[in-house]
Amino acid sequence: MTKRLLIFFTVLVLAACGGTATSTTEDGTTDAGDTTTTEDSTATTVAEDEGPTETVDISDMPQECIDAFVEFLQVIEPVVSDFDFQNASLDDMEAMGTELEEVSAQPTAEMEGLNCPDLDGTDEEAFAAMIEIAENEAPGTVGYFRWIEELGAAMGEGGTGVSGDCETDIEALEAIIAEKETMGSLTMVELSQVGSLMTSVSTECSLERTTEFFEQPEVEAFVGSGG
Repeated sequence: MTKRLLIFFTVLVLAACGGTATSTTEDGTTDAGDTTTTEDSTATTVAEDEGPTETVDISDMPQECIDAFVEFLQVIEPVVSDFDFQNASLDDMEAMGTELEEVSAQPTAEMEGLNCPDLDGTDEEAFAAMIEIAENEAPGTVGYFRWIEELGAAMGEGGTGVSGDCETDIEALEAIIAEKETMGSLTMVELSQVGSLMTSVSTECSLERTTEFFEQPEVEAFVGSGG
């Protein structure tokens, strides 16, 4: 994950939700696995395209970069301040992500043009620095950053409830599908779990068993409901 104030990651993580849902409907076995890494892969792509960058302590960050980040926070605050990130469904996230993308387009472009340096330290330290700024300048965005941090950590653990055994993970998926019925009703944490389970099934099961599972009408309906 790039640490250029994590600006691009924070802007794109929810804007990408619409793309996550769409890609999942196209191919349950492949794109569902991509669902679990959408945020990290988006940020990584930005970092790779831009190449190595200077790293500085937050105290040495150019003031124009801090000012731009504060402007970004204040623009997105009305959108994210009252949003229930912990319990929001994928459908809710898509709607909010679209609004977030619209309001943040201009400040995001301005920040991109500044070519600000990365922050020294770990991702945890970068989030702590951002949250400190948010607490002072736009407190309504603090929950947003804490949610991103928690989601990233959960995804980095490889998926809760994934056994790595073909039939066990198929049974876990079938239980979720029976309970939730539509992918759009999943929270982001649940979506991460489903993506990890689908990835496990596609890698641990034989091609014949994988195809048999994903071609079941109820599985096709569930995956198709994400878009």
